[in-house]
Amino acid sequence: MRPLLVLLALSFAGTAMNVWLLSGFLPWFLLPDFSFLAIVYSGLFLPGPLGFLAALPPAVFREVTISGPPGVFFLASLGVYFAASEIGRRIFLRTEVYVLLIVAGLLAAESVSVVLLLVLEGGNPFSLLWGAEEVVRIAWTSLLAVFLFMDLYGRWQRIRE
Repeated sequence: MRPLLVLLALSFAGTAMNVWLLSGFLPWFLLPDFSFLAIVYSGLFLPGPLGFLAALPPAVFREVTISGPPGVFFLASLGVYFAASEIGRRIFLRTEVYVLLIVAGLLAAESVSVVLLLVLEGGNPFSLLWGAEEVVRIAWTSLLAVFLFMDLYGRWQRIRE
């Protein structure tokens, strides 16, 4: 139960910090997506229904705080959770490089899926500048995920012992 509460607090606090405190000072692509990280962590490290329950509130936070057509970011977030849970079942995460590659890959896949949904809806969501900003966001959030995931996982392993 403790991991669920920590992920919910991290997701809410990170989303609140991004939306209300930092969004006026930093460009959007430099703000780490804490809700995304909570969804990926719950998929990789929390098995079963507890992981799914931990992923639902961050998915709702992302849907409410990111502008887009209704349901796009919620569905993309759930897709990321299911992909992360499959990866977590099949791959044993031994080093930071695996976490970095997995988070960067999931962020890139989510960006492509959101662009595809927006194009299918009739929008033109991308330009060269948007692509460069998205690459910076993916790299920054992935690097942050390595430190955050390894720290949380190490702490919960020590608590279990």
